[in-house]
Amino acid sequence: MAIIPALISSVAPKIVGAITDAVSKPPERLGKDDFLKLLVAQLRNQNPLNPLQNDQFIQQSAQFSSLEELQNIRKGVEGLSAGGAQALGSAAALLGRPVVATAGRFDYQGSPVTLPFTLAAPVAEAVVEVTDASGAVVSRQSLGARPAGQHSAVFTPPSGRILPGGEYRYRIVSMEGGRSTPLAAVAGSVSGITLSGGQPVLQVGPVTVSLADVTTIGAPTN
Repeated sequence: MAIIPALISSVAPKIVGAITDAVSKPPERLGKDDFLKLLVAQLRNQNPLNPLQNDQFIQQSAQFSSLEELQNIRKGVEGLSAGGAQALGSAAALLGRPVVATAGRFDYQGSPVTLPFTLAAPVAEAVVEVTDASGAVVSRQSLGARPAGQHSAVFTPPSGRILPGGEYRYRIVSMEGGRSTPLAAVAGSVSGITLSGGQPVLQVGPVTVSLADVTTIGAPTN
């Protein structure tokens, strides 16, 4: 059985050499490329009389796949964090400023919700339109004629309909002349800023407003 020691003596230096090449100049952490190099070196230099078992190979392949997925997730999170931090920093300048937007967001959990709005001019026929997270209209409530100024509407699901709890979006629409015209009617001062999906969301009174829906930004009030 002298052949086995001879094989070990001839194979061992190759494995050691491959490992030494991979880690002689170690990066800050071993990445998926290093893992793959070590796996290939192991396959090339395995003992032909005692090769790598199928379950061992499958386990190491699964570890490689997991490492790759984790690194991809980490890169995505780092990119999101960097972009979100920059967006949040830019939006911070809006704190304390009055803003006007075309839509607001609110959380519905089964109880009536008061939706504030401000009209810059009288409206002969106003409607509050509520949509769900997919953008589907779940409620259209007629408000009739409204003068300029601050107003509010109370949202409850249409009769006979049960809505799941969650976030909804509302806007005020003018139906004058038979045409549906969204109004910039969600107004107030920005009291807080958060991130949702990597985008800044402004706290305006009891509702939240997406930065993309803001049409007017006023001077600081303090």
